[in-house]
Amino acid sequence: MAEDATFHLARVQARFSLLDVTGDGHLRAEDFDLLAERVINALAMDRDSDKARALIAGCRTYWQGLAGIPGGEQDSVVTFEQYVAAAPDAGHFDAYGQPYASALVALADRNDDGYIEPADFLACMSAIGFTLHRAKQLFNVLSRKGRIATGDWQMAIKDYYVNVSADTPGQLLTRRSV
Repeated sequence: MAEDATFHLARVQARFSLLDVTGDGHLRAEDFDLLAERVINALAMDRDSDKARALIAGCRTYWQGLAGIPGGEQDSVVTFEQYVAAAPDAGHFDAYGQPYASALVALADRNDDGYIEPADFLACMSAIGFTLHRAKQLFNVLSRKGRIATGDWQMAIKDYYVNVSADTPGQLLTRRSV
């Protein structure tokens, strides 16, 4: 798979925009709390359930990893420039992003059978901020027999965050043309 700086930058911009839940142009702890709330509400989960608490904790861990980048502070903000400069690598993602990804996937696997049903996947993706059209495209790429294996979605999330190739399933979420 070829590295494509244009697609990679588009994906970085899209990720930053999605994480900036308040839309103020900066990442703050509040954005990650709001992201968790959106997903929990979209799936109509009890905020006090183990899965919801794991997602809240995963979002906070993700924020802590970003707040620790040069120029970011726990009680402060991370700018787009700081986010780009520190574009998380696989090791950083494993430490700080994977708890979020694992909790998100577990929350969407409502019956704990190891698969994500279409409605739950689309609800999650829409709550995160992806368009329904793009989320449906990604579902079609990742699904087998009408649902997505949890491990496949976790790998796709990691790829979306760390793979610089334009040839990843998650790139569907940032393409401007259909």
